Amino acid sequence: MDPHTDLFQKHRPRLLGLAYRMLGTPADAEDVLHDAWLRWHAQDKASLDDPEAWLVTVTTRLALDRLRHAKVERERYTGPWLPEPLIEPEDQPDTQAEHAQTLTMSFLLML
Repeated sequence: MDPHTDLFQKHRPRLLGLAYRMLGTPADAEDVLHDAWLRWHAQDKASLDDPEAWLVTVTTRLALDRLRHAKVERERYTGPWLPEPLIEPEDQPDTQAEHAQTLTMSFLLML
């Protein structure tokens, strides 16, 4: 096998763990690792001072890019718009007493 492939495979568990901790899903972590593998093959290995540090840096940056992309996708919601609920001020004594009674009953049920 190629020594560069061996080096990548040696560090693969660490890189996978790093991507998984950042992204939270094994599928996304595998995708990031695949992208890191492709970049690793395209990289001129002779110019690298520390290949392990390069792999960790690339994997981290790819995971961050994926998180940023997911955030943008969540912000561009195209479904039906639902208004936020109105919250009325609770300055009246009768509403405060009602909430206190509800909380007391909830705590009793929880116990």
